[in-house]
Amino acid sequence: MPGIVLTTDLSDESKRAFAPVRSLAKKLGLQVTLVAVLEDLPFEPTGGGLMATYPDRSQVKKDWEKSLAALADEFGRDVCKETVVLDGADVSRAIVDHAAAIKADYLAMATHGRTGLRRMLLGSVAEMVLRHAHVPVVLYPPPA
Repeated sequence: MPGIVLTTDLSDESKRAFAPVRSLAKKLGLQVTLVAVLEDLPFEPTGGGLMATYPDRSQVKKDWEKSLAALADEFGRDVCKETVVLDGADVSRAIVDHAAAIKADYLAMATHGRTGLRRMLLGSVAEMVLRHAHVPVVLYPPPA
């Protein structure tokens, strides 16, 4: 049963979408899959003669899975029965590809509302998802 893919970056800000997505899912009789993307970042373990510790990727993923499960409990397991931590170099592409793979009916996400230089430097995952998704995307912007 496809349903709604609800994305989160595990931040409190991303939880803004929880209540309205829960309501939408119940009205439409859809299940919610809570998805987080663990970004593959290029990492240089040495630089300038200094040694940096490389994080244990499998432990980081386990930590994310645990955090995501706690968020699903908070969301409500009656509607959110599945959680998925994806690995991806491109967060928006990973979200779009996952939604297509499971034949989701909708994608939903809270936006951070970045503008100006912050948006230019950090990008907009929501904008890229909106541009590339093949299903309706429901965005929840920050309060005015």
